[in-house]
Amino acid sequence: MTGPFTTEAVLAYGYAAGLLVAAAGLDRLARHIARRSERHRTGGFTYRPEHDAWVCPADQLLWPVGQDRHHRLYRARPSVCNACPRKPDCTPSRHGREIVRALRPWPHSEAGRFHRGLALVLVVLAATLTLIEAVRHPAWPDLALAAAALAATAVTGWWLTGHLRATPAGFPGPFPEPEEKATNRDRYTTVWRSE
Repeated sequence: MTGPFTTEAVLAYGYAAGLLVAAAGLDRLARHIARRSERHRTGGFTYRPEHDAWVCPADQLLWPVGQDRHHRLYRARPSVCNACPRKPDCTPSRHGREIVRALRPWPHSEAGRFHRGLALVLVVLAATLTLIEAVRHPAWPDLALAAAALAATAVTGWWLTGHLRATPAGFPGPFPEPEEKATNRDRYTTVWRSE
């Protein structure tokens, strides 16, 4: 016994708290890596949503040339890109610089769902461990620890499922094209396949 609490209960709830910290840490780390990867892929380039184009550091536009279910491909005109003095530092391609942009925000991407799923598994394990321990040790001081652990589990689970609650029909499909792009539909119907 450690004071009014049993040693087993303290260790179990401490382990459950560790699982919650690991779940939150995993989610934060995955989000950070996704942002860092995006910055690396688009380093020095700026997205202009009003034109649905990227602007390179030499102030040239990369226009959409195709898309698949998850990504949109943007490419600079080869004649402009090949004549640019910054080309050796930008791309070795003679077809012009390309940028691939995900159509879904991070929590809805495949990597985002995978990491959120792992984090939620840890939350479920923490809740299960807490409930089992509460049934094994139903004394009042231990139940107070169980209530605190379940409250922390509920808050963490609520935070991790926020993107699901914000999207009532589940994970969203590809984003619809804006109305002003409808007249230029031929540019967006090209299906891009990576080789």
